[in-house]
Amino acid sequence: MRKTILKVLLSYFILYVLQFLIIPLFYDEIIGGGNEATAVLCITTVIITLIGMIAFSDKLRFWLLGLLFYTALIFLYTPEGAYGIGMWGIDLDGTHSHYEPSARYIVITVVVILVLLIQLSVWCFVKLLKLIKFIIRKLKK
Repeated sequence: MRKTILKVLLSYFILYVLQFLIIPLFYDEIIGGGNEATAVLCITTVIITLIGMIAFSDKLRFWLLGLLFYTALIFLYTPEGAYGIGMWGIDLDGTHSHYEPSARYIVITVVVILVLLIQLSVWCFVKLLKLIKFIIRKLKK
């Protein structure tokens, strides 16, 4: 059980490194939020979560525990404005959003809730796949 939890935590660490350390170096469109940032956040979360749930464990309680670790990592370091974290204001009619450190907490909460919803969807998908696989095996016997 401990090895499984460590593997899930490793999955979250890889997700964090990918989303907040590697991708911001190569892809500037995630700074300030927007559709591209949301797409990158969602796609990387789906891929890492799907691989982790298939390879390591699909127990939701382990993934919820790992989400706390992921949230702590985001609080420790986030590139300024990545995925809209810390951005305040609306880019509309000549006004521009700006980085406001106090706004970090609100957007981090939104990002974590988004990741949680994505992971719940992936978890349901994995459980459905396992159920279909079980039914097919029973029908073959």
